[in-house]
Amino acid sequence: MKLFNIVQPTRVYFGQKDVQQTVIIKRMVRDFHLDTRVCIVPTEREKDDGLAMSSRNVYLGERRRRVGIVLYQALQAAEAAYMMGMRRREEVLAFAWEVANQVSMAQDEHGSGERARFEVDYISLADPDTLEEVHSVDEAKGAVLSGAIKMLPLESVCEGERLGMGRDEVAVRLIDNIVLAPRRT
Repeated sequence: MKLFNIVQPTRVYFGQKDVQQTVIIKRMVRDFHLDTRVCIVPTEREKDDGLAMSSRNVYLGERRRRVGIVLYQALQAAEAAYMMGMRRREEVLAFAWEVANQVSMAQDEHGSGERARFEVDYISLADPDTLEEVHSVDEAKGAVLSGAIKMLPLESVCEGERLGMGRDEVAVRLIDNIVLAPRRT
């Protein structure tokens, strides 16, 4: 708020990747009647696999990066459920959890030199204005699907393996989201 008061911008730009921040900023601008237009720009994604671009990605070596797309894939599965007409929380999120659980089980089947384990911090289905969890998506408002996973350090490293900064010994938290647009059935 101090920065907005000092600069008095007519427009500000924030990335959708940190959807919680964008909701707070839009609410602040509205609540304080600021003459500032909040513009949300889409999340930039890696061309080859859709991983949300982040400065944290440099800590992901090849193996963890390959598995790290599970969050985006899970959110896309939940989005597909919404597009198929599902609106109840448990129906929509079941698709996301199915993807996350399948990838996790597949990783557990690999040996320590091949797997990249992760923990799901959360998968959320929330109101786009308040970020309160919803029991059912209001079609007139849409919703925000978001989540976070923690890519765990590698258990063992293979000779010649391409590692990230920190040699894949540092846990890396990845966040992502998809905005479910309002729609009529």
